Amino acid sequence: MPKIPTFQAQSTITSQGPSVTSNLQIPLSQTVGAALQPVSDFVQKEYIKERKLEETNKVDKLIADSYKDNENGPQGFLTLSSETGKNGNPSDASNIYDQGVDKLYNFMSSTQGQNLSRFGKQIFKSKFYASASQLKSNALLESRKTQFKESSDIDSDYISQKTIALSALPNGSGLDQLYIEIDERLDSNPYYNDQPQLKKEVKLKYQQFAATAVANRMLLTQPELFKKQLIEGKYNILESEEVIKFSQKADIVIKEQKFDFLLSDLKSLEGKIGLDIINDFEGIKNGTFNGDVNKIKLFQSLNPLEKKELIDLAETQRRESNAEINNINTGIRNQQRDQAIQNSVRVYDSYKTRGIFNVAEINEVFGDYEDDISISSKQQFIDLSTKQGNNELKKISNYYKNDEITFKILEGKIKDISTPFVLEGEDKPLSILQRAGDGINPDVDLKFYIDYLLPNIKDPSFIEDNKELFNFIKKYQPQIEGPVYSKYVDKNLDNRLNQFKNDMFKKFIERRRLGDSAKDLLSKDNKKFIGSDISSYLPTQGDIEKGILENFKEEDKKKYPPKLPNETKDEYLKRVGLL
Repeated sequence: MPKIPTFQAQSTITSQGPSVTSNLQIPLSQTVGAALQPVSDFVQKEYIKERKLEETNKVDKLIADSYKDNENGPQGFLTLSSETGKNGNPSDASNIYDQGVDKLYNFMSSTQGQNLSRFGKQIFKSKFYASASQLKSNALLESRKTQFKESSDIDSDYISQKTIALSALPNGSGLDQLYIEIDERLDSNPYYNDQPQLKKEVKLKYQQFAATAVANRMLLTQPELFKKQLIEGKYNILESEEVIKFSQKADIVIKEQKFDFLLSDLKSLEGKIGLDIINDFEGIKNGTFNGDVNKIKLFQSLNPLEKKELIDLAETQRRESNAEINNINTGIRNQQRDQAIQNSVRVYDSYKTRGIFNVAEINEVFGDYEDDISISSKQQFIDLSTKQGNNELKKISNYYKNDEITFKILEGKIKDISTPFVLEGEDKPLSILQRAGDGINPDVDLKFYIDYLLPNIKDPSFIEDNKELFNFIKKYQPQIEGPVYSKYVDKNLDNRLNQFKNDMFKKFIERRRLGDSAKDLLSKDNKKFIGSDISSYLPTQGDIEKGILENFKEEDKKKYPPKLPNETKDEYLKRVGLL
């Protein structure tokens, strides 16, 4: 840096004029411009440096912008590099990348690069392609990885499909073919040419995959041969722990197959009854197997612990088989009941239309059904027709009998109209059909059972609704009955109870169809309560006395003594045995 000259002034009291004194000395041979040359050089160099720095900053900013995508232009370096790495064909990826780089350079040069000097443009081009080259190397490496991944996926899919096909070959013979397929597939992949160690590792994994697939197949289909092959080392490509696990599984499967064979008679249920199951179980327990020589020999080859385990399994299977037979029989019975009920509905519909039980039509509807329910229903309808023909079919409803039958149906104790049952105080079992005309009104009660109650007994909500309804009726039954003795001597009691039951039933059904809940209809605190007029069904003292007198008049065969003086009504009834 040039030295700046200094000047020194001195003054004294003198007669001389003012003057300046300095140490600056200029040779007589040098001009002022020549003397100031060092200063000029410095300034020029500083200017060049500033201009260079300014241009460099512009270039660097332009390079930075080259990494970004352009809204109305080509992709930036980062996207070009990423897309190139995703391309599984390195040759195509390289060409596409170069084309993208050139396109990006031209775009950047023609837009932001216009403001650069000639010097700046040279720097930009140099830095731009240097950056592109560096990113390309990394991108092509990713492209090769993508190529390998895609190739590996193809290899895996190919070998998987081959494994599925060849593992199904008998005796595990497909395993050797799979090893050949694996070798050929990997040899055809050039990626492994320069990576022998990787190829070795991949080959081992594929071989273990194939061996595992074949082993699992053999375990299920030929466990005894599989066990032998394990011992011979056919699957030694697997880890030793896996070989041990397969060996243990083979032992279990072999034993299970033996047991399945020995229990096969006990498991077979077609055409069997409970007694057959008992005989099959005893044959296993005693080792006789109903004379099956192969099973006897196999049983004798078992050790004591295996025999005990087999018998324990047989006991469990016996219970399961018995339960299954019962379920099958129950299902058959339910199906037979359903069919008998459907046929009964058809017969009863004809009765409602024509007013008679027609034997020819009964035979036609029930056809050739051979199950005992249909046969019994058919015969009982024919007997009903006979009763009708002999004027023995009384249309009288016994409230108490029907009440007990209704609850037995709702509780699942009565499931059809033809199976006999016993009511309280009875000795002889009779079915619903057999009771028709004797306490069961064929026009009212039989219709209720055939058309309404029995066809719906499999619907839980239906059962629940009707249990609530008939419990409600039973709750108010004592009030409708009146005094206790009227139950035995009031001729009109049945009519009163039946009227109350039938009216409540009709109201309940109508309102339920309109969407009202059973709870609302049967709750006395609810506005929708169906029993709001119960008081109209309650008997007066006059009604009861009238019913008693009518009952006495009909009891022609019984002679009751006259009432004693001052004897109360209850005392009289007790004395004559009516209370």
